Parts: sequence; structure tokens; C-alpha cells
Amino acid sequence: MYQQDPFRSRIMYPGDSRRSANPVRAIAAYVNWQIVAGFVILIGFFVFTLLQGGDHWRVPGTVGLVIVGWVFSLCLHEFAHAATAYIGGDHSDSTASYLTFNPLKYLHPVLSILLPVVFMLLGGIGLPGGAVYLQPRLIRSRAWLSAVSAAGPLMNALVALICAIPFVVMPGFFFEHSALAAALALLAFFQVAAVVLNLLPIPPLDGYGILAPWLPRDIQQIAMSIANYGFILLFVLLWYVPFASHLYFSTVGNLLTVIHIDPYIALYFGLGTFQFWVR
Repeated sequence: MYQQDPFRSRIMYPGDSRRSANPVRAIAAYVNWQIVAGFVILIGFFVFTLLQGGDHWRVPGTVGLVIVGWVFSLCLHEFAHAATAYIGGDHSDSTASYLTFNPLKYLHPVLSILLPVVFMLLGGIGLPGGAVYLQPRLIRSRAWLSAVSAAGPLMNALVALICAIPFVVMPGFFFEHSALAAALALLAFFQVAAVVLNLLPIPPLDGYGILAPWLPRDIQQIAMSIANYGFILLFVLLWYVPFASHLYFSTVGNLLTVIHIDPYIALYFGLGTFQFWVR
């Protein structure tokens, strides 16, 4: 159980660098760089297939790029939570274990698998599905506790901005590489949708986590007692309250426009290809 990590590089991290006084070096020592490289290679492969422009590669390339990109963004989201907690004072072994980028560390049977799949299939909503269990008592201040919760959505926003780069630097990107542009637009849509959803002040979402350290303890206890019903509330709001649904999707669409991505490309071309089973 306590054997040396076979994936840890002696060249890049000689000695016991996980105990380094430099937090960046200490965090980097926990990262399984082979997993990161695997994600990058897979994403690069699907980007390459979509650049070929063949219709027979459009569906598998889009599905592959969006799913792999989404899982990678999930790992980045939870890594951001754990890394911020580590810098904020939580050096526990359990928190450090979330710095590896291993998707299996973030799995929860409902939050990680069932709900994200249901939300994506029904409405194309990017619901972050990770589950990390940090040690808030070890974090040095309320400001750091808020920063830990904010770090995940900020990482999703960063991924969305990276997806938007081709649209910014190449005005004709969609017309030259329509398959890749649609897939990137859809992946960006999921990221922005996750940011907007996650910032809602509803437990157990990160929006509530940002506010929670500043709330009276009795209110925190009441909020956590109903946290298990937070996702049910979201489902009801987004599917059965037209005003809430319209406000949510219009906000996501407006934010996509801000980063130079046409929501129509994301939903008509990207989601239309991704949900190939509804054709």
C-alpha cells in the first residue's frame, strides 16, 4: 500500500520533493504526468481526425473529443480544488491524493456517473461530476475556504477560453474546419454551462461553497442538511420552470458570445453531431 509511486519521475523530482517548502513544486510532485500526457495525446488524436474533414470521422471525432475533453476538464476542476486547498494549508494525504489527475479518484456513483450523463443526454448541460473530500479544518482562513470552492469553476472557465482561442485568432475558423470548430464550440458550451451552474448558491455547488465560510454556523448546518436535494432542485428548475431554463441557457449563450463562439455552432452543429442517436 505504501510502496513508492511507479509513475513518479526521479529525474524531474529527485528525492522526496513532495515535502518541498515550495508549494508549486510539492503539488507538481503528486501529479501523474503520464495520465496528463495520455489525455493530451487522446485530445490531439481527435483534433487530428476532425481536421481531416471526412464525414465518416465527424461523429466519432466529435464524441471522442468532447468526452475526453470533458473528463480532462473534470480532472482539472478537482485538481484546482485540491491544489488550492493544499496551498491554503490542507496538506493531508487524502487531499494530496486528488492532485494526481487520476479520474478514478474523483468518481462518485451518482455525482460522477449518473447525473452528468442524464444531464448531458437530456439537455446538453455540463454538470461537473467529481467528488473530492478535503479537510476544511486544516485550511488557514475563511478566504482560503472560499478560494478552494472558486478554483474549480475558474478552471472550467479557463478551459472554455482555451477552446475559444481558434475562434479568436482565425475569424473564418468554422468555415475552414467546421467539424473541429463545432466540437470545440460544444466543449466550450459545456464548460461555460458548468461554470454558470456551479456558481449558483445552492448546496452542494461551488457557489454555495464560496459563501458558506461567511455564513452563521446554524445556517450552514441547515444548508448541508438539504444538500442532497440540491440537484433535484436544479433538475426541477431547468426542466419545469421555463423562466429559469431560459435565463440559464441565455446566460450561457451570452457568455459564449463574449468569448467569440457562436452558440448556434455549439448547439446546432456540435450538439447535433454529438447526440447522433436522436437523428
